[in-house]
Amino acid sequence: MKSIVALLPKLLYFLNFFILPQTWAAYPEKPVTLVVPFAPGGSNDIVARQLAKQLTAQWGQTVIIENKPGAGTAIGAAYVAKQRNDGYTLLVASSTFTMAPAVVNNLPFDPVKDFTPIAMIGEVPLALAAKPKSPGKDAKEYFDYLRRTPNLNYGATGVGSIQHFAGVMLSQALGNNMSAVQYKGGSPAMTDTMGGHIEFSIGSMTQVLPQIRNGTLRGVAVTSSQRSAAAPDMPTFQEAGIKDYDIQQWWGLLGPANVDPAIQQFINSSVNKALASKDVIEFLAADGGTPKPMTVTDFRKLVHDGLVRWATVAKQTGITAQ
Repeated sequence: MKSIVALLPKLLYFLNFFILPQTWAAYPEKPVTLVVPFAPGGSNDIVARQLAKQLTAQWGQTVIIENKPGAGTAIGAAYVAKQRNDGYTLLVASSTFTMAPAVVNNLPFDPVKDFTPIAMIGEVPLALAAKPKSPGKDAKEYFDYLRRTPNLNYGATGVGSIQHFAGVMLSQALGNNMSAVQYKGGSPAMTDTMGGHIEFSIGSMTQVLPQIRNGTLRGVAVTSSQRSAAAPDMPTFQEAGIKDYDIQQWWGLLGPANVDPAIQQFINSSVNKALASKDVIEFLAADGGTPKPMTVTDFRKLVHDGLVRWATVAKQTGITAQ
């Protein structure tokens, strides 16, 4: 009898191992969905599809892209916030995630409490892409045209998006009250710019550089403080006379609140491995992007610091939801 009692703990251990469901250790044991809160064709979508290809190869499970555009990324973000925190539904977030809360009241989620920052993907400068037959022989002359011409419209991808911030900050620097036309993604904004329906759009170079290269859009200037190696002939806003102008876009993966730390680490390591691959490095570099592998802790800090930074910028500059 005593020997049976002594064996009970071991028997229970083995029963638990075989009967209780295994959680993160088996992750991923089914397809994973990356939610892109923009329409297809924008930079988030382009980068998400490249990352999905890499993760599918690593995991042996399909990584699905699901576009949920609208409300300046709020629709897609709110959707992810309500999903199970098992790592199977992730948000492909960008700088807009840290900007929108600064100007949009009553968002359907809390950017801190409702999400788990998991992995940084990379960053890229933005570029001002004007309609093909826009005036001015260079960036300085184009900005002079914007400065003296009233009632101009530019494309943005939702209130509080990085394109919205970039446009308002340019408008204020020029002293001209230009108006943002909001789209569900960068691709439709660029399409209307190509057609001359709006004056310009400011989008990530990953998105706009192909159109600039083929001549369907005119590349005017980049938003970073340094020129981009992918387009070295394009000056910076600062070189064209827009003092202290410096904005770059980042992309990263977030899950719903309280994702298991082991799953967080697994996804983070997988993304960092993908970012070290030659395919991803060359893919991002071709259009001005740079992979930025980070730890979970460092990416969490980047997100939280961004929320503070852009709230301060919105207050100082008076950027509102218009």
